[in-house]
Amino acid sequence: MEAYSQRDSASAQDDAYHASRKETVRADIARRLKRICSHLSDAEFSQLVELMTENKMKADRRTTL
Repeated sequence: MEAYSQRDSASAQDDAYHASRKETVRADIARRLKRICSHLSDAEFSQLVELMTENKMKADRRTTL
């Protein structure tokens, strides 16, 4: 039972780290693109930022494995 508890705790910490990292990446991408993509609607801009964030997170996972 204790092994499951430790695993759950580690998993929760990993989830919190990844959520925090994703938000940091998202904010950085949005900040960098804001002036360049001013012609996009808010919805289009959000979609672009989300897509780029997902791609960055996937690339980071590939380089760390």
